[in-house]
Amino acid sequence: MTNHWQDDPEEEYKSLNADEARQWRALQQPSPIWRALAMQAGIGLVVSAGIGLAGRSEALAWSAAYGMLAVVFPQMLLFRGMAGMQGRWSPDALLLRLLVWELVKIALTVAILCSASKMLGEMSWPALIAGLVVTMKANWLLLVFRTANRSPGGKG
Repeated sequence: MTNHWQDDPEEEYKSLNADEARQWRALQQPSPIWRALAMQAGIGLVVSAGIGLAGRSEALAWSAAYGMLAVVFPQMLLFRGMAGMQGRWSPDALLLRLLVWELVKIALTVAILCSASKMLGEMSWPALIAGLVVTMKANWLLLVFRTANRSPGGKG
C-alpha cells in the first residue's frame, strides 16, 4: 500500500534566489479565504431568496439574510484582522491574536443576533437560524468542491 503522506523521494529541495522567489510568488493563486467568504455570502443570499419565495414573505427573506449577515460580517472582520500577520509575529503572539479576533467575532455575532428584532421589526427566528446555519456550513461545500477537483495523486 502506498503512503500518500510521504514526500516523493525524487523531489529535491532547491533554494530560490530573490528573483526566483518573486517569480514564484507571482505565479501563486491568492488565498482562498476571501473566495470562501464570498461563496458563503452568495449561498446565504440564495437561501434567503429561496426562503422568501417559498414562504411568500419578505420578512422571511430578510430574516434569513440577517442570519447570513451574522456569519459573514464577523468572519470578514476576523480575516481582515489576521491578514498578513505571518512572519512578523512569533507563533505565540499569532495564537493570542487569533484568540482575540475569534472572541471579537463571537461577541459581534451575539450582538448582531440580539439586535435582530430591533433591526428587522417583523421577523422570523426559524428563517434567521436557517440562514445562519446554512451560511456557516457553506464552507463544507468549498472543501468538497476543492477536494473533488484534485487529481487522484494529490498533486492537482
